[in-house]
Amino acid sequence: MHENKKVTRPALFSKLKAKLFSLLLKNKHNTEQLTLTHNNIYILPSKLGSSFLLVTALNFILAVNYQNNLILVMAYLMLVVMIFSLLIGYNNVKGLTVSYKRHIASYAPSCAQLELQLSHDKTCQSLQFIYENKILTTIAETTTPSQLVSLELPLKQRGEYPLKRLKIISRYPFGLVSVWSYLQLAHTIFVYPQQRKPVQQADQQNHHSMGAGDQKNTHGSDEFDGLSPHQLGMNMKRVSWKHYAKTQQLMVKEFVNYSAQSVFFDFNQLQGNTESRLQQLSYLISQAYLQGTRYGLQLEASYFEVNEGKAHCKNCLEALSRFSKMAKD
Repeated sequence: MHENKKVTRPALFSKLKAKLFSLLLKNKHNTEQLTLTHNNIYILPSKLGSSFLLVTALNFILAVNYQNNLILVMAYLMLVVMIFSLLIGYNNVKGLTVSYKRHIASYAPSCAQLELQLSHDKTCQSLQFIYENKILTTIAETTTPSQLVSLELPLKQRGEYPLKRLKIISRYPFGLVSVWSYLQLAHTIFVYPQQRKPVQQADQQNHHSMGAGDQKNTHGSDEFDGLSPHQLGMNMKRVSWKHYAKTQQLMVKEFVNYSAQSVFFDFNQLQGNTESRLQQLSYLISQAYLQGTRYGLQLEASYFEVNEGKAHCKNCLEALSRFSKMAKD
């Protein structure tokens, strides 16, 4: 029991810290378009600036203690430089608008991407974008009036990831101050399983046992060619109901010159451990989409009917990304 408390205490502290931080920010950063103004810009001396202020204070103490006017003037000049840095740093980012454009899913191990639009009526210097304490990119100087920025998020493992807080920071002009703000997007980004081509034997088994349609099973011609047993994934509109009423067997009609093939992919029909099967399904689904083939998917309890198109491909790949069954070796 004591060990469990030790394990859960850091996690609890982290959650409390996140909630407190969110309360302090008052949800004013939860938007897809953020314009940096006085109420959402935060400014403090950087590490270099803190050291600079410490030296300034030491110079002032020495000057007063030894009655040295030259050192006293130097201390005042250093303080003026710090004040000017604060003002210039704030003015540098004020008015900058950061707008969400889109996020792009990826196939592991490639990084998912986030696209932002930067808009400003003046040039903004030295911008950095930080996600989960990692610097994604540094922009030395923005272009006016707008600039598209593509960020590679450090998300390489298969999965579903709600986007976390993005930090936008500048240390212009001398690195003495840090001026920053946050952008919190309410989007979820997916990293699809890495594509792995199935071995030929498994590929053939996957197609035949899961209902691959013959090339002559089409809507293209009305010339009737015969009946074949109904297989999982075939369109129910092609069932011969007259034959079913007589024999209680599901048979589908076949027509000559049917151009649209349909296949059905089943997780349990593939070989390998869980991750390997997901990678094979990722490849098969992507290839079917590119080739314009109608396909369905059986993923344990999840079932996707035979369909086609970009939305169908996206839904199937997202289901693979969410899949959380323990891997079997």
